[in-house]
Amino acid sequence: MPWRQPAFRPRKRPADVRPSSHARGYGSPAWQRVRLQVIARDGGCCRACGLVIHRPRDAHIDHIERKPVNEAAENTPISGLQLLCSRCHGEKTRREQES
Repeated sequence: MPWRQPAFRPRKRPADVRPSSHARGYGSPAWQRVRLQVIARDGGCCRACGLVIHRPRDAHIDHIERKPVNEAAENTPISGLQLLCSRCHGEKTRREQES
């Protein structure tokens, strides 16, 4: 029988992986209203690098102070949120996890 390349089978996610954004409360209509308010307040510009964000998926709303685990996302006051581009948000998250 000829050799056949094995089929790709994605790895199963372990149970301790962080839940999806919707499961963590970021899909609710209340959070979407808060998100739009922060984008409007910051003028669509990343607070860290000043990049003008054109695509909504590249607009990341970041909690300046770490959000308590059981607190609803929309309960954070708008002054405690900032608009970051995806690159700056990734860098900030990496720095926080390292410390």
